[in-house]
Amino acid sequence: SEFVANVSHELKTPMTTIAGFADGILDGTIPPERQADALRTISAETRRLSRLVRRMLDLSRLQSTETITAQEPFDICETMARVLVSLETKINDKKLDVEAAFPEEPLMVWGNSDAITQVGYNLLDNAIKFSREGGHLKLGITARGSKAYISVADEGETIPPEELPLIFDRFHKTDHSRSVDREGVGLGLYIVKTILNNHKEDITVTSQDGLTEFTFTLTKA
Repeated sequence: SEFVANVSHELKTPMTTIAGFADGILDGTIPPERQADALRTISAETRRLSRLVRRMLDLSRLQSTETITAQEPFDICETMARVLVSLETKINDKKLDVEAAFPEEPLMVWGNSDAITQVGYNLLDNAIKFSREGGHLKLGITARGSKAYISVADEGETIPPEELPLIFDRFHKTDHSRSVDREGVGLGLYIVKTILNNHKEDITVTSQDGLTEFTFTLTKA
């Protein structure tokens, strides 16, 4: 019931905004010179609704039994490098300096490569979003014992200590500056946690002195 209530709230907010601006245009409350701005808001909120629905479908798929199967060996370095390249435009828009530290040899791990690609994408996209313009984006991969450790770090606002235990919750958005933009739907990190739980792996987060770092594990193949 809590989940349904959260979903209803997340859907209601952009729908109310869309309806309000559309009605304002139709009934003349919004004058012609302001209608382009109103339409831009309607467009942005519609896209946000679309992202929310896609994330809901992702969650439905992740929570089915099908997603725990089909684990195979793959090179985590190649996977994360591919995700980094796919985000090149966003990285350039933020003028970020990328520091990537990978092993010289391929690092084979067990997992569902598509699902772990989603983990990498969500974490890197999140780091880019909350990085300060012109800051450093760090991606590191190391092997210790039977595990691979993949870390993603950004330079931006520090997450308050009381928020850290809640950051992977469904629909959790801190009231602080790491969520001031409206692009997110509060599900990205929950999806990351769900995928890694399905793999029986861990993820941790630290945030101090303007550096926020997420580190997750995978089992070496």
